Amino acid sequence: MKRQNVMLSTLVLSASALFVRLIGFVFRVYLSNTMGAQGMGLYSLVMSVYALSITFATSGISTAVSKLAAEELARGKTGNARCILTSSVAMSLTLSCVVAMILYLFADPIAVNILGDARTVPSLKLLAPGLPFLSVCACLRGYFIACRRVAVPASAQVIEQLFKMAFIMTTLSAGLSKGIAEGCALVVLGITLGEGVCLVYTLAGYLIDRRRYPEQQRDFARGYNLRILGFALPISVSHYIRSILRLWEDVLIVSGLAAFGGNHDDATGTYGMLRGMVMPLLIFPLSLLSAFVITLTPEVSRLHALSERRRLESVIGKILQVTSILGVLIVCLLMSFSYEIGVVVYKDPRVGEMLRSMAFLCPFMCIETVVVSILQGMGEQTHSAFYSVGDCLLRVLMVWLLIPKWGVWGFVWMVVASNLFTSLLNLARLMKIARISLRINDWVFKPVLAALAASQAWKALCNYSLLGEMALWQSVALGLVVISLVYGLVLLSVGSITRKDMVWILQRFRPGPEQMHAVSQKGG
Repeated sequence: MKRQNVMLSTLVLSASALFVRLIGFVFRVYLSNTMGAQGMGLYSLVMSVYALSITFATSGISTAVSKLAAEELARGKTGNARCILTSSVAMSLTLSCVVAMILYLFADPIAVNILGDARTVPSLKLLAPGLPFLSVCACLRGYFIACRRVAVPASAQVIEQLFKMAFIMTTLSAGLSKGIAEGCALVVLGITLGEGVCLVYTLAGYLIDRRRYPEQQRDFARGYNLRILGFALPISVSHYIRSILRLWEDVLIVSGLAAFGGNHDDATGTYGMLRGMVMPLLIFPLSLLSAFVITLTPEVSRLHALSERRRLESVIGKILQVTSILGVLIVCLLMSFSYEIGVVVYKDPRVGEMLRSMAFLCPFMCIETVVVSILQGMGEQTHSAFYSVGDCLLRVLMVWLLIPKWGVWGFVWMVVASNLFTSLLNLARLMKIARISLRINDWVFKPVLAALAASQAWKALCNYSLLGEMALWQSVALGLVVISLVYGLVLLSVGSITRKDMVWILQRFRPGPEQMHAVSQKGG
């Protein structure tokens, strides 16, 4: 039953995360079309500082809450788990308030001397008050996950996103009428207010949870702060380094584009197109993997802890198989409709051109996402963190060298090198410790042939039908469905995937008979 509770919790979390990502992507498209490339460039610069501030404000403490509280709950000491939460909230709140004050008081020099754009000052100041809200919510979320009562944090994410979208969509037009800086500031204000709404909702859920589940045991052990810091600091250090390097990378991209084109405003617009339009389209398919990865990570951890080598290797093999096949399909879809997607989503064919040039990276991005999760489940997060820091250094170096000379294509080659670097290193590490052999024929060659067959089938259908009379978005939607169906049928016919594989995948998302019985008993 404990394992079934874990599976149910991960399913709820992954479903809410997938929903939030879906509506978040739609909302980002709205922002891009409303604010334009230059507005998205300004917003992306502000959010790079926000990401760094979040890293310093939370500092790995929320992760520590989840792990340490789970250990105490396993011992049956609910009181100790709540002591850990209280200590974590106090530490995180203090740290986040300090970071918020620094961000607010030094917004002008950060905007002018680091970001190189004084228009970001109002946005940076409006972001500061949301950091304490976010840090407390992160601790409460870690506690709920440790307790395996995830309804509150899962619904809080949805409520926060919906509130933020409603506020921004209501006020953005009025802000943009006064200028890009004012419009960006209103978007940021919506983010801060959304964090406040999330905190109120999550805190109310925690108070109700306290009454529903009273404390069972507490041994008044001391040293919680040291335990939290001992776990959080190693995680935080790598996060600090990566966040600082990512901020440096973003600043260098804008300055490099300005050096290449000779105009800062045009460089900001190009940066907004790359970061705010092209990359979200490229990354969005990874959302399809989120539920699959989150659900399987606990299973990998359990099999690794029990030293069930054969079953672990089998599960990892299945995960890599599904990931590779899905990655090739994504490349096929993006290559077939890159121009159309750019026009339909952003009304800008340049987005489609850039998307097409980077589409082949999707399998490597998918592999990296999945392999990092597997390595973490096997306790190999140190190697992944080391590779990530090395990747950040590589990106900064390539941005500094390539973008001033090659412009947008310098950015493209940087992204290519970065994804190849991290995905191949993490995959090599997994193969070494898990003794996995890659089935290149079934996982690469056959899917590539199936993708070529599917794309040619769609071209033939276009040549001998009245599809030219359809609206562009209708043609794209139909094409995505047709290519996916043909791709799947070809894979089945050549044996790259079998009926047993499909049953195994469906079983990952379907509760077993015992769990269904438990749910029905509870409902009765």
